[in-house]
Amino acid sequence: MLFIAMIYLFVCLPFLCAIVQRNDRQFIQLVGMLINLVLVLGLTILVTFGLTGHVIHFSDGLFQKLFLLKFIMLITIIQGVVLVTRRWRQKWLTFELVPVTRTRHWFSWWIFSGALLISVGYFLLSASFWTKANFGLLTPEQIVYNLRQPMTGVDDGFINSFIGGPVLGAITCLISVFLFCNYIRHLQLLVTHKITHHLELKAKRFVLVSALLFCGLTTVAAIKIDAVGFYEYLTANSPFIEENYVAPNKTKLTFPKQKRNLIYIYAESLESTATSREMGGQMKTNLLPELTALAEQEGVHFSNSNRSFGGAQQLPGTGWTVAGMVAQTSGLPLKVPVDGNSYATDKKNHFLPGVTSLNNILDKHGYQQKILLGSDATFGGRRSYFTQHGNVQIDDLLTARKDGRLPEDYYVWWGYEDSKLFEYAKESALELSKSDQPFNLTMLTENTHHIGGYPEPNMPEKYGDQYSNVIAFSDHQIVEFIKWAQTQSFYQNTTIIVNGDHLGMDVEYYKKIPANKRHAFNLILNAPKASQVQTKNRQFSTMDMFPTTLAAMGVDIKGERLGLGTNLFSTKKTLIEEKGLKKVDKALSAKSKFYNNQFIYDK
Repeated sequence: MLFIAMIYLFVCLPFLCAIVQRNDRQFIQLVGMLINLVLVLGLTILVTFGLTGHVIHFSDGLFQKLFLLKFIMLITIIQGVVLVTRRWRQKWLTFELVPVTRTRHWFSWWIFSGALLISVGYFLLSASFWTKANFGLLTPEQIVYNLRQPMTGVDDGFINSFIGGPVLGAITCLISVFLFCNYIRHLQLLVTHKITHHLELKAKRFVLVSALLFCGLTTVAAIKIDAVGFYEYLTANSPFIEENYVAPNKTKLTFPKQKRNLIYIYAESLESTATSREMGGQMKTNLLPELTALAEQEGVHFSNSNRSFGGAQQLPGTGWTVAGMVAQTSGLPLKVPVDGNSYATDKKNHFLPGVTSLNNILDKHGYQQKILLGSDATFGGRRSYFTQHGNVQIDDLLTARKDGRLPEDYYVWWGYEDSKLFEYAKESALELSKSDQPFNLTMLTENTHHIGGYPEPNMPEKYGDQYSNVIAFSDHQIVEFIKWAQTQSFYQNTTIIVNGDHLGMDVEYYKKIPANKRHAFNLILNAPKASQVQTKNRQFSTMDMFPTTLAAMGVDIKGERLGLGTNLFSTKKTLIEEKGLKKVDKALSAKSKFYNNQFIYDK
């Protein structure tokens, strides 16, 4: 933000002052200074790249003392060379005032209109590239949903990068084009000889060119974010959900006489992709040695291939955190109508009021329920979803500040780090286990969030990049908590599930891995139905975790289906196995009137 303020203060503001004061001489001087600045900085970056093979970024230790000293020395030398060549430069690049014989009041408005078209086109294009670079595998549901949600609780880094990228670029483009075109009628550019004595700008032609450029930029942006998918999402209507949905509130569920506790860990962006190629993943080295060892020795892991480790397919409407939570607790994707319910962003609406979720079911059967998040639960509608379904107690960043566990201004990464999350989880599990009621303790980790993850101070650096180290450390932290839980008296009657909430969004990290080779991780421990289960060659999605979780708790499900999910402990085929991945993917990408009327709108 400071960098943006400096650009405005030292570059934009002087130009605006020159316009307001109609000071053409000052404007010419500013243009000369700007050309000099761009020339010197450009040459410095090129020389630095030639010497080091690396392009300078503001995140590259630019403000380290030794680097800064070398940078200042280099830029001083280059500025000296530029000054020496000043006389030679004046022969081929000078600005002179040209008298304006007439002024039309509409001229500036035409120019502003054209500049606005170009800047809006640039913004859309830049925003589309920014979105793909920061979030990767996007769907229309994710874009529409997040545009409608408040930004409360979001990491400041994303906001700053968006402001410093597409927003700042568009503003700079608008000001630059407007200033250049508005003043070019006052200036004469001499290149070797005077090509023209008077240079006139025909404003209407400029607007036409601007409109064509706007159309071109917008078209590229539309392709980048899959505008065709948006069109289908807004116009098509698929009966798929209506034809295949199994209502949990109308399905017979038989709990065991002694109800089992549940500890459910949503591991942020955790993929089976992080295992080695020999095991079924895509890495040279297994980044999840402790989780995979636990799965092989004590647990159940469902794989989409004949390898030991695979995982769930990511379907439309399940690819971001709250959507992943909805999928795994209700067997439904998170779909968003263009109008109507705003997913509890105001008091008039509720979050999927027509849904019966896992938390609703457990609440009905007398469970204590609590969810731990290291961030602000408000972000993405998570607070609304869990508090409106099943009387779930929220324990998030705001709670930890309020009850004194953390200082009021404490904030790292998205809130607080996972080492604290697991310590709080231990305290919560012990407290919940004191009651005669069964409990459901849910957690969401944060360290493995993109971009790059959060490296805690005590994180070992075993690998050559930060994100791999963060993934490996998260593997250790999760298993360390599980091993602690296994030593507690409540564990004998407790099922533990670890599941990736969605596929990772770190585009740079996964850029060489095809999307169809990536799958969400899953692990189920201490499930009474774990014997003689087909765990390999299962084609499934995270929605199948809804009935599978209940089955892992010893619940008998009539028909083995809930929502759009299938109990993976059963022999019944999932919807993907029955109908094929492409058909299910396409059907869930389209709008569903049944979904809107049945689950979204208040009755």
